Amino acid sequence: MKLILAEKPSVAKTIASFLGAKTRLDGYFEGNGYIVTYAVGHLVSLYDVKDYDKDKYSGSWKMANFPFIPPEKFKFKVDSSKKKQFNTVKKLLHRDDIEYVINATDNDREGELISFLIFLLSKNKKPVKRILVNEWTPEDITRGLNNLKDDNEMRNLQSAGYTRLITDWLIGINFTSVATLKYGNGKLLNIGRVILPTVKLVYDRDMEIKNFVPKTYYEIEGNFKCQNGKYKGKYIKGKESKFDTIEDVNKIINSITSNQGKILDKKVTMSKEYAPKLFSLTSLQGYITSKHANFTSDKVLSVCQSLYEGKGKGGYITYPRTDSIYLEESLATKVSQALDKLKATVPYSDKIKFTKTKRVFDSSKVDSHSAIIPTYIIPTNLTPDELIVYNAIKDRFIANFMPPAEYENTEIKTDVDKNIFLTKGKVLKTKGYLEVYNKEEKDDLLPMVNKDEIVDVIDIKPITKQTTPPKPYTEDTLLKAMKNCGKNVPDDDTTVLSGYSIGTSATRADVLKKISQVGYVNKKGKSYSVTDLGKNLVEIFPVKELFDVDYTGKLEKSLSDIQKGTFTRKEYLTNIFNFIYKNVELIKHDSPKSISTENYVYNPKTKKFTKNISNTKSSNKSGAKNDSPSNESLGKCPICGGDVVEIPKGYICNNYKECKFGIWKNDKFLEFYKKKPNKTMVKGILKNGQAKVKSLTSKNGTKFDAILKYSKKANGYFGWDIEIEK
Repeated sequence: MKLILAEKPSVAKTIASFLGAKTRLDGYFEGNGYIVTYAVGHLVSLYDVKDYDKDKYSGSWKMANFPFIPPEKFKFKVDSSKKKQFNTVKKLLHRDDIEYVINATDNDREGELISFLIFLLSKNKKPVKRILVNEWTPEDITRGLNNLKDDNEMRNLQSAGYTRLITDWLIGINFTSVATLKYGNGKLLNIGRVILPTVKLVYDRDMEIKNFVPKTYYEIEGNFKCQNGKYKGKYIKGKESKFDTIEDVNKIINSITSNQGKILDKKVTMSKEYAPKLFSLTSLQGYITSKHANFTSDKVLSVCQSLYEGKGKGGYITYPRTDSIYLEESLATKVSQALDKLKATVPYSDKIKFTKTKRVFDSSKVDSHSAIIPTYIIPTNLTPDELIVYNAIKDRFIANFMPPAEYENTEIKTDVDKNIFLTKGKVLKTKGYLEVYNKEEKDDLLPMVNKDEIVDVIDIKPITKQTTPPKPYTEDTLLKAMKNCGKNVPDDDTTVLSGYSIGTSATRADVLKKISQVGYVNKKGKSYSVTDLGKNLVEIFPVKELFDVDYTGKLEKSLSDIQKGTFTRKEYLTNIFNFIYKNVELIKHDSPKSISTENYVYNPKTKKFTKNISNTKSSNKSGAKNDSPSNESLGKCPICGGDVVEIPKGYICNNYKECKFGIWKNDKFLEFYKKKPNKTMVKGILKNGQAKVKSLTSKNGTKFDAILKYSKKANGYFGWDIEIEK
């Protein structure tokens, strides 16, 4: 008998169905010389810290117990909820009638790690062979079984997966623990190798937007009338069309006295627009989330996994966890067969033609897995979500084997008193691949003109414009930034930062989900922004390398090099150990700060937060100090009568959670007048409803005194009124 280990039950079912292993038993399929069993994702995990020393690590965390690196070797355990399936696999591995094992987990780093750890803890002695396929169609299963690899050939991939697991565990447990103790003030601070640089990307973008100063600039627009209609043109000098001052603009406009201009030049050229490149997981997630509000990148991956596994007949798409947007050249025959099947399902089949071009097939640009494409199995009974994702993949695939869209581009130069005005127009002449998307292009039509034609000048006027701030990250743009370590790289350029990124295509969606769950970022609509907690973390946490996208990218690159056999696991982990020792000591000796302002204590044993009822001026049990500047009552809350006290961010009522009364130190209204609230001002407002404030600064720089009032408005919120003293 041959034992096949799949990663998930659905894949095991597909393989068993094809091989004729029709008898379904508890945790596996059997028949026709095969046993097909499965993991359920990760059956095996690393020990928790407390598993190494229950007496030392089972209670509350203590700074003295860190850094923690296992004294001898890293140990593993079976997750309690998955023991039954693990024991099934282990029992099958030790059956006397098993000749050898075929590892059929996903063909990547994580898939290799899952099987490696199962074999390790099961103390497997049977020979292991590897089936390397990216989808589970009958054709691929046959091809894979005929070309099994020896397990020794997978050692580098196993090593990369194992090293990644150890790295993330060491960084997570050590820095999460000491950061929570030092800066958390009772709030758990989740620190991770991929989490922090992602938060930093959002933080940096928010700071760019906050500190952006719009700049006004000017352009000159000419409106003209020719024999066949009207058109507009933009003044140009060389390649420049922008002016810094209105005076420069008016100087040119006033110099133009003619009522007529002349067509100095007219150029008509044809251009081609090819279909966008095939999907990687990252580009697919970006595409779907930008078009469908009910999708997250995490959901796109989940739906892709469902389409990949299929429903017993084989998968409907190829392996989805890929960063490639090209196909291996060896797949040409298979792609042609899939295209022939799909052509029959669309009305424009006569325009679809298989060609082996470098735009689609380029093995030199494929890292581990080819781009995501449909298989030759046409799906039925898909859910609405599956249909959205499948159609996106299918349409992109078909579009790459259709002619390009063709445009006619017209460029007109109009001369008025030796001043040149440029006009551009674009007309779609051939739809080409756009027919897939049933897309109606809006033509930028221009009236027919001829060189040397005289035209009338209707008017020439200044146009005032402003520079705009960067846009907040969306799921699409943040995924792309993670893929390219924050660098501005075109979507179709995968060579610049190959193997150099934040996370992998398979993990980025989970990272975005996590940074929202732990409270470092907010997502409103499609836009991400950093929270106060995330902002404080970036500004206070001293291990700056963990925020550095280049540092994280280099770690990811080193893992990729381990996978390729050009870097050793030992060398990599030695660097990580040194990094942890050095920076845990840095945190221990850092000056007292607090990232969280909530006075709670985290108990790792119960995994719950409880209020610290001890004196707020003393250290709490976690070792973090309450950094509230004062507990002095500044007056009574106008809403509930509670005491108003100072905290780092402002002055709030002790019952703030109920009444929501507060005056914030970064109040935007006061910032406009270059003023911050202080204790004296707050005391006056609480006692008299108003406070006299000196030396406010107006927009033009003039200083003045005023009376400020802080009262509840019609909308139910408190706001400011100002009376300027004469």
